[in-house]
Amino acid sequence: MALPDSEIAQRSSDLCQQIVNHHVFFTPKENSDWESCPELPTPEEIMMQQKEAEGVPPNPVDKKWASKADYLEAQYKILRREGVEGLRYSVRCYMEACAKGQEMTDDHHTAIYVGVRVRSYLMSRLGPIARIEFSTARSPLQIKWLQSKRLTPGTTVAITTKADNFRTICKIATIAQRPYKDGLDQNPPVVDLMWADPKDAVFDPRIELVMIESRSGYFESTRHTLVGLQHAAQGSSSIDKYLTGNHNKDRAPEFVRNGPGMNLATLVHIMPEDADQSYKDIVDPLRDYDVVKNGLPNLDGLTTLDESQLKGLQRMLSTELSIVQGPPGTGKTFTSVEALKVMVATRRRHGGPPVIVAAQTNHALDQLLAHCYASGAKICRVGARTESDVIRPHTVYEIRQREGGGADKRHKNLYLSRVSIEKRIKGLVDSVFGDSLLKPAALLGAGIITQKQFDSLTDDTMETSDRMKELGPFGLWLGDCLIPAEIIENRYPTQQEVDDAEDKMLADWELDEDIENIADDEEDAFRIEGELIPLSHVWTGKEPDTRKWERRCIRELAECDDMFDIDPALRGGVYQQLQAKLVQALTPQFSALLVEHHNICNTTKAHRWYRDAQMLEKADIDIIGCTTTGLTKYRGLVAALRPTSLLIEEAAETREANITAAIYPTVQQLILVGDHQQLAPRCDIRWLGEEPYNLNVSMFQRMVNLEMPFVMLSQQRRMKPEIRRIVSPFYPDLVDHPEVLLKSKRPDVPGMGGRNCWYFDHSWPEATNSEMSKYNETEADMIVRFFAYLVANGTDPSLITILTFYKGQRKLLLNRLRKEGSMRLPGGSFRVSTVDSYQGEENDIVILSLVRSPFSGQPSAGFLADQRRAVVAISRARRGFYVFGNITNLLSAERGCYLIWGNIWNGFAEQGRVKRALGLPLICQNHGNETWVKEVDDWADNAGGCDQQCNEIRPCGHACTLKCHITDHERLPCSVPCRNTLECGHGCERFCGKVCHCQCNKFRDIIIARETEKARLAAKVNEEEEVELSFEERLARDLPEVAFLQAAAGRNNSGTPSRGLGGLPQPDIAPLAAHRNETSPRKWITGIPEEHDDGSPEKWNNFTVNIKEHDAMIHQESRLLAKQAGTPTKIQISDTYSGVALVDGRRTKNQPRSTQQIEMPFKKTTVAAARENKLSPPRQSRSRGAGRSRIRAAKPHKGGKKSPAGSGALTPPSGDSGTGTPATSPTDGGGGGTPAKTSSSEKKDVSTSRKEENLLSLEDGDMPVRPIDLLTGMDIAGLETGNMAHSGSLPTPGLLPEIVDVGNLLIDFGDLQM
Repeated sequence: MALPDSEIAQRSSDLCQQIVNHHVFFTPKENSDWESCPELPTPEEIMMQQKEAEGVPPNPVDKKWASKADYLEAQYKILRREGVEGLRYSVRCYMEACAKGQEMTDDHHTAIYVGVRVRSYLMSRLGPIARIEFSTARSPLQIKWLQSKRLTPGTTVAITTKADNFRTICKIATIAQRPYKDGLDQNPPVVDLMWADPKDAVFDPRIELVMIESRSGYFESTRHTLVGLQHAAQGSSSIDKYLTGNHNKDRAPEFVRNGPGMNLATLVHIMPEDADQSYKDIVDPLRDYDVVKNGLPNLDGLTTLDESQLKGLQRMLSTELSIVQGPPGTGKTFTSVEALKVMVATRRRHGGPPVIVAAQTNHALDQLLAHCYASGAKICRVGARTESDVIRPHTVYEIRQREGGGADKRHKNLYLSRVSIEKRIKGLVDSVFGDSLLKPAALLGAGIITQKQFDSLTDDTMETSDRMKELGPFGLWLGDCLIPAEIIENRYPTQQEVDDAEDKMLADWELDEDIENIADDEEDAFRIEGELIPLSHVWTGKEPDTRKWERRCIRELAECDDMFDIDPALRGGVYQQLQAKLVQALTPQFSALLVEHHNICNTTKAHRWYRDAQMLEKADIDIIGCTTTGLTKYRGLVAALRPTSLLIEEAAETREANITAAIYPTVQQLILVGDHQQLAPRCDIRWLGEEPYNLNVSMFQRMVNLEMPFVMLSQQRRMKPEIRRIVSPFYPDLVDHPEVLLKSKRPDVPGMGGRNCWYFDHSWPEATNSEMSKYNETEADMIVRFFAYLVANGTDPSLITILTFYKGQRKLLLNRLRKEGSMRLPGGSFRVSTVDSYQGEENDIVILSLVRSPFSGQPSAGFLADQRRAVVAISRARRGFYVFGNITNLLSAERGCYLIWGNIWNGFAEQGRVKRALGLPLICQNHGNETWVKEVDDWADNAGGCDQQCNEIRPCGHACTLKCHITDHERLPCSVPCRNTLECGHGCERFCGKVCHCQCNKFRDIIIARETEKARLAAKVNEEEEVELSFEERLARDLPEVAFLQAAAGRNNSGTPSRGLGGLPQPDIAPLAAHRNETSPRKWITGIPEEHDDGSPEKWNNFTVNIKEHDAMIHQESRLLAKQAGTPTKIQISDTYSGVALVDGRRTKNQPRSTQQIEMPFKKTTVAAARENKLSPPRQSRSRGAGRSRIRAAKPHKGGKKSPAGSGALTPPSGDSGTGTPATSPTDGGGGGTPAKTSSSEKKDVSTSRKEENLLSLEDGDMPVRPIDLLTGMDIAGLETGNMAHSGSLPTPGLLPEIVDVGNLLIDFGDLQM
């Protein structure tokens, strides 16, 4: 008899609640070995001796297990040891240093925090959280918290008291959150943590603690897996028989056997034009197809899946354990998505629970879920925040908001219960740390004072006073010994005082290059909130001015029955003792309340998970996604959905225990997709990753080792054939998809002449940095120059990735690119990554830096001896792959390394893609000439072309005197000296391409007079045409470049430099002329008499506006300002520059400096006004030798502070958020040089302005003495005179290296003997 729907629903709801409660309130099995272990490490584990850390069971990966219990026990113990070993080692090192009387400092393994004190408790919905302050005095470097991985949330720390130093006391805690704002930016910094055992909570803020953090290992990623393994030991699933290796036959899942019909219509991607059947006729038979009985139908010509992908998809749909290997570029994620589409379509047809998908990283998970969402699936992401805008609306939180998952009656009751406990905690805290003094009754009740002492304080016959009424009996008793507690608290040194005492260099920062900024815009949104209960005395007693006063105070308190018999000089110390004793007495009660609070928070969590599970079922979600860590962290929620299918992406990179712990009892199908020949699971403790523990061997690889059936995808769609040939020794069956053979899909790398792969061999020595990571400076320089060459030949920087095996080399490469390349390469976009973090990624061009090249001693390969890392490194490129490294070292290191890199070398050599004697070949796109680069200096003046002279005619009419280059002439300055004669009678001192100029006084007076007259006429015209427009509209209409100037000046309120006078925009002449009723556009002043200006390129009509014209326009704008705003602010522009002259056809800057002063009315506008008028920032620059310009504002910006003279920065007011970079002062080497001479009146004006005005100093973007071309990165000082001789010479041609005989381990390179 069928049950009614209501009863079925109720039973389902009850089962869901039962599953959730079982996980949230899980109790480890009693009287068992590993099953009895608590979730977090115990003090005994952390403080054990090294010999006690032995006895970890072996974990064989090539034979069967005797039982599931033995298998789970080994997985648990090895994983737990890996999770605690780093912290145990750090604590042991600290204990040994203390035993020797040494003060241990931070090192590569351990971070030590001293001066730790509990400041307050945050009563959050996650449980009670202790807020602590600490000092980093033990760190030899300043901590750049915005770019540091220290104290990451989830990190497990060990805490002891300063007096004990782990002899008997060890408390375990977990970092709850580490906000930067109002946290790590404080002095001293603060961080929040949760005690592993609430009974360990510290209640006394005066107890100084020491906190130890291990810099290796991350227990948060382990703790939930360990609990999941304990759950797995108490249950069973249909996958268990495969875990022990005792079953290797294919079998269909139970839910598939019960309903074998699957909807395969989603596999039809193509409809043939000559098909005899309609689309409906083709797909209808596929909507309920028995895959178990019939296999897959014939889909030739109907799907984009290749044969191997179809075989893999069939296993995913029809077997309990499905293993699919996806070599690089074979589309394993695409195959997974196609299988999920079939599962979703079948689920919608026949019903069933959602499919669970997981990936090792958040990035990979978001990509997978995005593909599923694009195919029409209803998805939900469980777990941490996502960076994907597509996925963010589909998190549990967002779905809860849409589905109306607000607080119900049960949730409200739980909330009220939590608030009630928090009030009790606050009342207890106030009894000790309140505004009033201690209550004698509380001390008597705690057994701290005797009845007689209590009576002496509360004697009714005692005269009362206002002080006693206000503060109580202790107010009268303490008398002058009563002081504010902050006086005692302030005796502890602040973080800044500690730093100053140790004289740390501010330039030496400890930071992690991979982290850009932890204080992102979403920090406040994800901050844990709750009621903050401070632990701080308001009043205390004054310390006695005597030695060993603590002992005397204790003795006095014990001997005196009348409190007033205690020596008044000691009463302050006695009161401190009473405060400490009361805190100690109430600590058990405080801890008990914290336990109650923790339990009610767990109950709330269980109710929330239950409601979320019900909500997701109601929303009919198709796919639930989370990371492999989230599978166990949210095990209660996911298990409550009773899933039957679990798909693991990147399974070969996932720890086996993470997957085993996530096999819920309802799971009937496990799908593993990955590649065991690429990156393996990470192990933080090296010896646990090796035999016999094998923690870095995945379940995927172990199943393959045990000869479980699996499918390998065989058609790659990523690499050009020549790159695939390098990978082929590791994947002999890999074939090319037709798409990669097409030049239209995989074009050749520009500038390389069809050589899309190359091995550059060298012997430049490596080095080791302070973090014990390897780097190779010369190799890095060579790669940076090659990078610049590729960009100069038209390759977008974002299409180039530089890979390396070492973080030290990655850091060096980034520094080199930013220092020498960011100002030379368009966009300054660099993709530099370690091989380990680039799994699953790809790019058009990949440059691989091998680094290893020992200067002396034995050859060494390090990470390069790992075949899986090597496979990842050589398989990321689509169009071009270039390797830089010492092949001799790699082939000499060890047998395994010889086999790996011998095969890779042969992949290049067999195609003629290596010539050790010649180096790296470059092919000019203009002339087809071949150039070889062997040393860094060989790049010299290479601009992306060859050594041949350009000789093309520039837009100005001159022949190009540069060597061959790819960059357009419009972007390169002409190097021919200007031959114009100016009105002053002198010749122009500048080159063609620059505004004509002479530094004589006569020329200056002519220009000033002309500009002043033009400004007067322009202002008159504008006044006559004035209409009823707002000031901002008139400004945007008539003077867009000046409006931008004022908008930029307005930004100085936040500390940002206003503008560079050299960065003037190119004016749109025609519209300006139209505004002024001119019949033709005006020609901008160049210093050439109009009668001699014939409009030819030589006469400068194609270049940017003269700065004097701009100054005239500012005068014009000032009239509008004066009329609009009344009394204006006075602005003075001081333009100081070095003269430039031609000597023997060459430019020289050794000329006197000149200064010109311009005063004008000025009124600040806002950035918003500029943006409303859609003003563009200035782009083109003018040249005034090595000069600089300044703007002085007579009226300071509101709220601003006066900056030091010459600092070039407007100091923001207190609390201002501006962080603008100040400009360089004339005396600091920033190009200002010696100040120019001025008249006495000018000196007076300048002196007055420096005393009374704020100084806004800006770089004017002038051409430096040795200019750098922004596109090619070339030093073009020589270009302007046409002198670009190639500094290097072509190397002597060499012989093509012989092929490495990998089988016999023999090698002969002709000039290389081994």
